[in-house]
Amino acid sequence: MKNTSKVVVIGGGAVGTSILYHLALAGVTDTLLLERDELTSGSTWHAAGNIPTYATSWLGMRAGNYGWQVYKDLAEKVDSAITYRHTSAFWPAHTAERIDLFRHLCGVSECAGFDLRMLSPSEMDEMHPFWHPDDTVLGGILDPYEGDIDPSQLTQALAKGARDLGAQVERFAPVSAITRLPSGEWEVTCAKGKVKAEIVINAGGFYGAKIAEMAGLKAPVITLEHQYLVTEPLKALEEHTDLFPLVRDPDIRFYLRRERNAFLIGSYAHDGRPAWEKDGPPDDFAHQLFPDSVEDILDVLEATMAHVPLLGEAGAQRFVNGPIAYAPDALPLVGPAAGAPNFYHATGVQVGITHSAAIGKAMAEWITEGETEWDLSAWDPRRFGDWATLDYANRRASQHYDLQYAIPYPHRNMQRGRPVQQTPLYNTLVEQGAVMGQIAGWERAFWFQTDTIKDGGDADLSFHHEPWQDAVAQECRTVANSVGVMDHGGFTKYDLRGPGAEAFLSKMVCGGIPKTGRVRLSYMITPKGRIWSEATVACLGEDRFLLCGPTLADLRDFDWLSKHLPGEGVTLTRGYAHDAALMIMGPKSREVLAPLTDADLSAENAPWLSVQEITLAGAPVTAMRVSYVGELGWELHLSSDHLVDVYEAIMENVRTVGGCQFGSYALNAMRIEKGYHGWGADFGTEYTLFDAGLNRFANMNKGDFVGRDAVEAQAGQESEWDWVGLEITEDSPEPMGSDPILKDGKWIGYVTSCSHGYRTGKHCVLGYVKRGSVEMDAPCNVRVLGTIRAARRQSPHVYDPDNLRLKS
Repeated sequence: MKNTSKVVVIGGGAVGTSILYHLALAGVTDTLLLERDELTSGSTWHAAGNIPTYATSWLGMRAGNYGWQVYKDLAEKVDSAITYRHTSAFWPAHTAERIDLFRHLCGVSECAGFDLRMLSPSEMDEMHPFWHPDDTVLGGILDPYEGDIDPSQLTQALAKGARDLGAQVERFAPVSAITRLPSGEWEVTCAKGKVKAEIVINAGGFYGAKIAEMAGLKAPVITLEHQYLVTEPLKALEEHTDLFPLVRDPDIRFYLRRERNAFLIGSYAHDGRPAWEKDGPPDDFAHQLFPDSVEDILDVLEATMAHVPLLGEAGAQRFVNGPIAYAPDALPLVGPAAGAPNFYHATGVQVGITHSAAIGKAMAEWITEGETEWDLSAWDPRRFGDWATLDYANRRASQHYDLQYAIPYPHRNMQRGRPVQQTPLYNTLVEQGAVMGQIAGWERAFWFQTDTIKDGGDADLSFHHEPWQDAVAQECRTVANSVGVMDHGGFTKYDLRGPGAEAFLSKMVCGGIPKTGRVRLSYMITPKGRIWSEATVACLGEDRFLLCGPTLADLRDFDWLSKHLPGEGVTLTRGYAHDAALMIMGPKSREVLAPLTDADLSAENAPWLSVQEITLAGAPVTAMRVSYVGELGWELHLSSDHLVDVYEAIMENVRTVGGCQFGSYALNAMRIEKGYHGWGADFGTEYTLFDAGLNRFANMNKGDFVGRDAVEAQAGQESEWDWVGLEITEDSPEPMGSDPILKDGKWIGYVTSCSHGYRTGKHCVLGYVKRGSVEMDAPCNVRVLGTIRAARRQSPHVYDPDNLRLKS
């Protein structure tokens, strides 16, 4: 085994070998893959090997479609046999809500450039010789590219392709230690010796958490059992040699396909069963399975027989109950590890065979280009902090397993494992009717129940009207007419200080730097000119700044800033002494706050986009005159030690003026009505400032900043997209992200955010359209749950477009 390597990949399943192969294709061949046993010995060898392109997200669809495109001719490219059959797949629907979902996903597919389409029961019946609908089947959706592949052959082919290009693979080389050297390199110790590496990639599957721990890191990866059944051979299948589709019935909760002359049937119709809940997997678990759990599949099997009667003639040949890696939200952990330069995670990949190709692509891009083609923030491992404990991961992942085929309603409020992070106001808010949700581990009020509007939990979930909307409407109107208070727990904050702080900050954001006592919104740009993130920058004094950003981007953005820090003159601290935050928003906010402070809060002394350090209700407070909802208001940053007392003093005055408390749902509705961008929805690393209509935030006269050359080049070209506002002009459910926008029956763009505008009475949509495809005030359409709805283009800034309320 060699003792130095540019890249060491730990883990020899489909994910690890795909990374090795994609790196080799990108010209990085000074690589070494370390596998503790044989290749495929973890989850890969027993995987069912299905490759769906159906997914409930744009990223998931991209990953599946990229996977089949890579795998379809891989055997020929690397000269290694792979059994791979393109069968297609259909998903029957037994409920109207499932039909709504499928129609929505067809729209997402259209926007992403893929090919899902709706099917009638008779069309499905004609496609499959052994599956038959009954009167409960209302329709379905077709995935035309799904197929099944031999996972072991795939992995061996990827490894061979990488080796042929110069990569090295060491089997039976379990890793025992990972150490960061003073040089910044990594030293990886395995059974065959030590290797010094510039970059380490954790592709350890269900061993991912243990590998992370060796490097002093945490990765919330747990192991669940997943079982499928292979029947005995059937004569009818022996006689019928033509391919037929895989069937996934999400309402009965099974998937079924041909396995040679037998059926393979799997199910998620039970709670997830964690394995090794406390200590993680044993060091010697390879090519092993868990005991059969026959009862888990019997009820599903009986329901399946109603549609596949041939199953009734088949006995069980074998059960396969093996380990599958899960992150708490059932999405992969793929990307840079928090606080560990040149250490990457590629683990917790629940659908590893399908996603392995996309993960290989992403890793090669990170290592060779520094950024990825696709926005992978939803998979970024830094979305989880230390709050994502092993107990939390087991509880939450088990719930996600049971919901694998559930309808992914956008407002499903997951409960297991909570709370893990909460402010001192948590119990008070719950007692006052707050329906709490979780954002990056933090408990935050989503909305407040009223005397007549109560939270029904999952029973209220719908793509149509949900009860919380009536409560949120009241919250928004009260904020507009009086005042509202929100406890914003978990606000991302960074404390930046030092004689070099201003120069550093000027390099990191594209905009100008505010003077003392002022606040400015600015954006961080990648070297390729894409939008990394946003920051509200407050100058608290000479060489002293407070940066606030998206809650979910905390660790991610801190890494981004940290890697650019100069050797001296600047101190960047994650967090801020005033760790808590209250939002006081509405025309009576000054009336509420003024009696609690000696500070002058007048418009002349505390204008919009200003910041003061004041004493309020006896506590020191950083008071920022900013508003994400478009009203006169303040963000109050204060210590958690003073939060309860300050809150109670404020609420006493709020009640006097007829104000209310509001939650995240109202906050989001008001920011959409105001036309403010939301990170992760309306902008990210796939957009330029010009696409997103944010180019006014770039100051090209201030000198150099990260991404400046790219922004300058983009300024001389016509951007591809217009970020626009639309109004849906007829009664309609709310669109969801990636729903299509149409003009004259042709696709021109997609929705990014939507909400009823409870202050203006307009149904507000934000999204991207092809530049020049629809003029201001011109009619267009939005396809919502498959139905064409009339719309027109309007300014995104529907509410108070002249900012008169903000500046009052």
